[in-house]
Amino acid sequence: VRLRRDKVVVVLEYKVLVYNFKDLECVTEIDTVSNPKGLCALCPSPSNPVLACCGSHRGMVRVELFQLQRTFSVQAHTSPLNCLALTLDGSRLVTASEKGTILRVMDS
Repeated sequence: VRLRRDKVVVVLEYKVLVYNFKDLECVTEIDTVSNPKGLCALCPSPSNPVLACCGSHRGMVRVELFQLQRTFSVQAHTSPLNCLALTLDGSRLVTASEKGTILRVMDS
């Protein structure tokens, strides 16, 4: 579970659910590849609501830009993801795979 003042994010093995904090209405349901580690990053900045989670294929990252109502996916690695993180302002995304040989830094 990840929290912000306006969002609650619940990460399941094959799904990510995003709820409004105010009324707990489900606003987004994202299907993902197997995610037993519960990988997900939620930007804490109130001015830039960004969510990053596993995508629909191995090594893929899905990024949700809630303010702009945009979604995009990036094939970050060829092997499964091991870690992902957003900067405090949500402007950059860092990923690492299970191989652990490369860190990818991307603009979000």
